[in-house]
Amino acid sequence: MRSRLGHNEPVTDMEMTHAADDVMRPTDGAAGEPPLISWRLVTAIVATLAMVAVLFWIPVPFVVNSPGPTFNVLGSFNGEPMIQISGTDPTTGQDVQLDEPQSASYKDKAKPGQGQLRMVTVSESGGPGKRLSFAELIGAYFDPHSRIFDYDAVYPSDATREKVSEAQQAMMRNSQTTSQVAALEYLGWEVPATVTIEGATDGSHAEGVVAQGDRLLAITTPDGTRHDVTSAAMPFTLMRTVPAGSHMTLTIERDGEQQDISFDSVAASQGEPGSKLGIYLSVAPTLPVDIAFNLEGIGGPSAGMMFSLGIIDRMTPGDMTGGNAVAGTGTMSYDGRVGAIGGIAQKMWGAHDDGAQWFLAPADNCSDVVGHVPDGLHVVSVSTLDEAVTALSSIASGSGDTLPTCQ
Repeated sequence: MRSRLGHNEPVTDMEMTHAADDVMRPTDGAAGEPPLISWRLVTAIVATLAMVAVLFWIPVPFVVNSPGPTFNVLGSFNGEPMIQISGTDPTTGQDVQLDEPQSASYKDKAKPGQGQLRMVTVSESGGPGKRLSFAELIGAYFDPHSRIFDYDAVYPSDATREKVSEAQQAMMRNSQTTSQVAALEYLGWEVPATVTIEGATDGSHAEGVVAQGDRLLAITTPDGTRHDVTSAAMPFTLMRTVPAGSHMTLTIERDGEQQDISFDSVAASQGEPGSKLGIYLSVAPTLPVDIAFNLEGIGGPSAGMMFSLGIIDRMTPGDMTGGNAVAGTGTMSYDGRVGAIGGIAQKMWGAHDDGAQWFLAPADNCSDVVGHVPDGLHVVSVSTLDEAVTALSSIASGSGDTLPTCQ
């Protein structure tokens, strides 16, 4: 035993235990010695981490477009064809003859040798009711295939998720209608329609002349030729042949009575032939067959061309693609014109990721295509439904390399 402070008093076992306890507690420190870990530092670290977590989840005023999923319009949805067609062929009086739909799900990626027509989409983050987080913004910034927009450049301040969804679904329904009419008229079928004037465009010569609800019965060109409006495509096809500034006479039905009204046509959009009447039209076609699209949760007008191609493929013998996976995008007008769309760079990457080998792009989007084409994806420029069908024929025959591109 040791003496304490020169005394001969022994140190007991209990005292040795307490001494050992003191040694095992370095954070308590001896009197006047600082602890090894500062509680202020711990508090600062915790506060910083909490602040970072909050910053990562607070909403930021941006919208991000990224490559979205693509869908094979020749595939099936819940066991039913994605494009469902039934009815009587007016040219034969018999049930319409259709190619069998593919049994694979419309969501399945492309497989070698399986002909596909894939519509494409853009995935959006940050719209009304689903604001973008700071973490998502950082992820998009470092994603080379995503594009970031200021929120105010995309949506007005009063936009709501419900309003946006309703608008997108309305555009999808209109796209499906125009695609049906264009496809059936391409096949040589007559599609009668009732055409109604909804109003005049701003600055056109039709302002103050037309009225909402006027039924358009005929259009008389400056040479005196009367063209009866009997189809959805007729007014649009006719005006592509009429120069701007032409004096047009429209025969309408207003309040149950027929009358003629006259005004000059206006210039067409840049790059478009002919001129425009400068009026808004609503078209109610009478389809000779029933066509339905089994598709959920997708909005917008950009699948029109692919819907038309899918209808034509199902209503004609054989595989139009020749076993190739062909994706594409573009609006479709009643008279078969392919129109520009948004997000084409993201759509090309979505098609590439899902296994497409070819991509049909609107000619009006070529400036957005250049510099963004994924390796291994062949892009073909098209302006009309006729050109799109011709492109598929060339791809199927192995001569796709001769088709026009955006380069």
